[in-house]
Amino acid sequence: MIITKTKILFSILLIGGSVFAQSRTNLEMLNALVDSSVFSISSQISDSKNEFNIKYQTVAEYSALNKRVENSLVRNGVKVSLNNAANKISYSISQAGVNYSDLFKDGLLGGYLLERKHILSGEYIVENSSSVVNADTFYYTVTDTIPYDNLIFVENNSLPFTKGNVPSEPFFPSMLEPIVAITAVVITVVLFFTVRSN
Repeated sequence: MIITKTKILFSILLIGGSVFAQSRTNLEMLNALVDSSVFSISSQISDSKNEFNIKYQTVAEYSALNKRVENSLVRNGVKVSLNNAANKISYSISQAGVNYSDLFKDGLLGGYLLERKHILSGEYIVENSSSVVNADTFYYTVTDTIPYDNLIFVENNSLPFTKGNVPSEPFFPSMLEPIVAITAVVITVVLFFTVRSN
């Protein structure tokens, strides 16, 4: 019974470790920034009974994020009307994307790591039937580091704003690694025969 519990615990830790090692996609990171901008809007709405029409003024390139805005508003307690309502929220994204700024080695023989920065900026207007209740701009960024090998999994080919220009691989470290490996093999062989002959 104890062995079974130990095996189960080990399996959970192993699965949990592999899940947490997975990098979040660029779209997931940008969706999180949309959530932040929507939280700012919903915190300005004092009466939760009011219904709002959403008017998107985002360029077509970023229109894939529009449904996330609506989803996030509802999750934050804002009633979204499908009919014409007196209250309106105009939401516009002027920039959404990812920049890869730095490619570096994780130690001497480690893999490459890639630093990425997600950016979301735009503006919103909250209005009722007679006046503008609130209007503001937003600018959110988040920076993290991912394994270079995960790059193919974090970008979405059908959404260009989830892709960015990747810095080229540094020449010197890529040349140094085979030299270090060959030197280590040569030293091991020399030591093996030197110790054996003694």
